[in-house]
Amino acid sequence: MDHNNTLLQFIEFLPDAAFVIDREGKVIAWNHAIEKMTGVPKEQVLGKGEHFYAIPFYGKPVPMLIDLVLTPGSELFESYDFVDWQGNTLVAERCRENLFKTNGTHLRGAASSLFDREGNVIGAVETIRDITDRKRLERLLMQREKDLNVNASQLRETDITLKVLLRAREDDQNNFEKRIQSNLKQMVFPCLNKLKKTRLDQKQKTYVDILESTLQEIFSPFVSTLKSKIQDLTPTETHVANLIKNGKTSKKIAEILNVAEKTIEIHRYNIRMKLGITNKKINLRSNLLSLE
Repeated sequence: MDHNNTLLQFIEFLPDAAFVIDREGKVIAWNHAIEKMTGVPKEQVLGKGEHFYAIPFYGKPVPMLIDLVLTPGSELFESYDFVDWQGNTLVAERCRENLFKTNGTHLRGAASSLFDREGNVIGAVETIRDITDRKRLERLLMQREKDLNVNASQLRETDITLKVLLRAREDDQNNFEKRIQSNLKQMVFPCLNKLKKTRLDQKQKTYVDILESTLQEIFSPFVSTLKSKIQDLTPTETHVANLIKNGKTSKKIAEILNVAEKTIEIHRYNIRMKLGITNKKINLRSNLLSLE
């Protein structure tokens, strides 16, 4: 199975706009969500390099967030309103005027490198989300904080309304994460499992493992859930915990991460210790699943 077609198949399941480039900067995946966001069909983008993918966003071929994870440059950081490394993922926000025929669109991007089994960079993936409504609400909250001299009863009513809106948005976010997790469990990972049972050569199996690991690390809501409950897990321990939760053995995890199996056992011990289940007859995977 062709690697590009395989990657495109799984990227298509993602609810966020997403695209993938190879090491030479050529687009190898452009999903339906980004087609809908930009109005640019994948047929016009696939195989194009030299920052062609930036044209729908900037009107010209210029470096984007995805380029920073491949060739970091401080000058490009300055073009964003917010930039931060979150584990192995680079996250940034930027407001664009007159984008997609609107007065202003605030976008949040997340980019991460893709690696082969030997740890060599083979490309990068970027997801893009329109957070204009959220930013508008944040600005409204900030304005409300400045208006402390308003009538007390009006302020209380406003606070109640904002709390209701924030609670509704939190509920929407939780439902959104559950939908992502459901899509991964019911569609993406079953397809991966079926694919792994076909006659793949070693290189194709490696690509499948890379895809599975990367999708779990970047897009699985379990990562954020686990981090919120266990603040002192390291990024590597979080990744290992996620793979354990998805039924991977220590041997398989060692193959995916390209480390010794003994190293994974050390990570498992550290995770159990931080969960408070050391020397207890508690299954680690079951305990991790209970944290969802």
